[in-house]
Amino acid sequence: MSIAVSVPPAELATPPLTPPLTPTPSRQQIARAFDRGATDYLTLAQAQHAMAATLFASLPERLPPAARVLDLGCGPGHWTLELAQRYSGACCMGLDLSLEMLREAARQTSELASGDSGRLHWLRADAERLPLADASLDLAFSSLAVQWCDSPRLWLAELSRTLKPGARAHINTLGPGTLKEVRHAWQRADDSVRHFPSASHLARHAQAAGLRCHWQLRPRIFHYPDVAAVMASIKGIGAQTATGRRLTRAEVQQAKARHETLRTAKGLPVSYQVIELVLEKPVRIAYE
Repeated sequence: MSIAVSVPPAELATPPLTPPLTPTPSRQQIARAFDRGATDYLTLAQAQHAMAATLFASLPERLPPAARVLDLGCGPGHWTLELAQRYSGACCMGLDLSLEMLREAARQTSELASGDSGRLHWLRADAERLPLADASLDLAFSSLAVQWCDSPRLWLAELSRTLKPGARAHINTLGPGTLKEVRHAWQRADDSVRHFPSASHLARHAQAAGLRCHWQLRPRIFHYPDVAAVMASIKGIGAQTATGRRLTRAEVQQAKARHETLRTAKGLPVSYQVIELVLEKPVRIAYE
C-alpha cells in the first residue's frame, strides 16, 4: 500500500493525483463505494451524523496554540469545519480515502468556512499509512471510519506514531451486533454486511501500540419507514460492499418480509453498537 499525497482544495478538480493512491483491492472497493455516496452523504447519513455529534461533544474545550488536528475519515468535511470553528487558530486536516468525498468537502467548506478556509487542508490517504510526521498531532477525531480498515493494529499503530505525547484521539467505531436486523433480513453467507471487532479486541491492540485506552459502548437504534429507506441509509454512505452474487427478485422479497417482522410503532429498526474510544499517547518521563 503506497502513501498518499496531500490534496489542497484547489487541486481537487484536476485528478489524477501524482503520485496516485494505490490501496489494496478491498480498500479500492470501499473508496469507490464512498465515491458513489459522496454528494448525498449528509442527506442519507442522518444516523451517522447523530453518532458523530455525540463523539464531538466529548472533545476537549481547548488545545495548545497553533495545534494540529486531524479528522480521520472526514467524508464531506462537516466535522472538519466544526473542528476548525471550535479550535480557533488550529490547523485542521481532513483525511479520506475517497477523492469524491474530498471534492465534496472542498465544495462544502468553501461555501461555509469564510475565515476558516485557510486553516483547512485536505489529504487523500489511508488511515493505515498516514502521510504525517511522527508526534505531529495534538488531537485526532474520527467518526465511523476506522471500521473499514483492514486491520485495527495498523491504524492504531499510525495514531500512536503521529500523536504527540499527551495528545488524544477520540474515535468511534462499530462493534458486534451492528446492523443485526439487516443481517437477519438478508441472511447472506458472504461479507455483504461487514463484521466488526469487539471493544476488548480494539483495546488490546491499542495497548499493544503503546496507547492508553478508555472505551464505552453506546447502543443506538434508528428507525426507518420502509426497507428502501433502510437500504438507502446504508448504500448511500458506502456501508454495504458489493460482494458475492446478486440476490434474485424472490430473495429480495423474502428479505423485505423478514425485515417487516421486526417493525415497531416507530418503524423498521436498525441497530448500531457504537464503541467510543479515547486513546492517549503517554508522556515519557526520563530520569537521570
